[in-house]
Amino acid sequence: MTDRRAAPRKGAARRPRATARRPAPPAERAHNARPARTSPAERPRATPAECPRTTPADRARAAELTREFGEQGERTRRALLTAAQEVFRERGYHAARVDDITARAGTSHGAFYLYFSNKSEILEALAAETSEQLHDLSWKLEDLESGDAAYETLRKWVGELVDLYLAHAPVIAAWIEAEPGSPRFERLGRDVLAKVTRQVGRVVRAASDPRARRPLDPAVAATAIVAMLERFCYFWLARGAEFEREQAVDTLAGIMYRTIVGTPLR
Repeated sequence: MTDRRAAPRKGAARRPRATARRPAPPAERAHNARPARTSPAERPRATPAECPRTTPADRARAAELTREFGEQGERTRRALLTAAQEVFRERGYHAARVDDITARAGTSHGAFYLYFSNKSEILEALAAETSEQLHDLSWKLEDLESGDAAYETLRKWVGELVDLYLAHAPVIAAWIEAEPGSPRFERLGRDVLAKVTRQVGRVVRAASDPRARRPLDPAVAATAIVAMLERFCYFWLARGAEFEREQAVDTLAGIMYRTIVGTPLR
């Protein structure tokens, strides 16, 4: 019977035979062994003499530095927000660049990205501030009395709304410009209009006479009033329509008065 194992080719290297590995001596095993893990409670703690001592003066200085850096950071963030508002007014939202904002604020790109991820996020911060102020203003609209007192209450409130809209017109214009492609801005716009509308509806409901022949639906009336004010202020203050302030405030307050109270002024 022939041996079927193939003979090694001429010149081929032969594999060395595996040899059993001898176990390491106990002393060598102990030397190479990993140290056993210990729990935090079992680890040695530094003695009071080894720990650095902090004096009240050190703690006061640390608090002062924290406050100083916090104030400086807030000043930098506010400078960026102000610069963004100015750039949005001059160039519009889509044409504005982060370079324009940092150049106007006098800060670096690194400072910008420390507070905001992109142009959209800084606009979102400005829009959130604007919406919060609009919401706060809505709560200043008090229940109406009758006659001239009710008209003066409405006129004062409309005047404050116009001034707020004028101060934030660049933000609102950029907000509306960015809204179609951004669910976040759309949601923010719906939320602030809903809050203002609910407050106006509460005033309409309180002033409505249920015995009237054709009483107003408070929700519908409030939505119509807020839509009128928002669109009018947008085309007037953000798009540059020419109206004289006092005349516009008087007319808007008169429309609201006749809608809510239902009797013309004399």
